[in-house]
Amino acid sequence: KKLGERERSDKKIIIAEDSPLLRKLLHDTLTEAGFQRIDFFENGQEALAYLEGIVEANKDIKKEVQLLVTDIEMPQMDGHHLTKKIKTHPDLRKLPVIIFSSLITDDLRHKGEEVGAEDQISKPEIAELILRMDQLIL
Repeated sequence: KKLGERERSDKKIIIAEDSPLLRKLLHDTLTEAGFQRIDFFENGQEALAYLEGIVEANKDIKKEVQLLVTDIEMPQMDGHHLTKKIKTHPDLRKLPVIIFSSLITDDLRHKGEEVGAEDQISKPEIAELILRMDQLIL
C-alpha cells in the first residue's frame, strides 16, 4: 500500500516456491499490490514444464508471462537450476527472473549472477521484491 497505485493487473507472474506459508504470504501481498494474474508452482521442475508448454504451444512467452520469481531451495529442481535452464533456452531467456530467498549470501549471490538472474532479493523483503518487479515489467 505504501507504494501507491500501479497498473499491474494485466501482468502475469510465475512464482516457484515450495513453502505453503510463503506462497500464501506472496499471494496475499502481491494481490493487495494489484497483481491479479499469479501462478504458483511448488518447485522449479513444475514451473519449467509450464513455461516450456507455452513455447510448445507456439505462444510468445513475453506476451504470456512477464516475470518469474523463484526460491533457491526446492525439491526436484532448485531456483538456480531453473534460472539457468530459462536463461539458456532460446525462447525463454528473455523472461526476467528474480531469485527471492533467505539463502542469499555472497557466495550464493555470485551463483545467482552466474545463472543469469536479473535480481536477487532476501526474504522477507516483499516491498523490495514488488519495487523490483515493477522495474522489470512496467
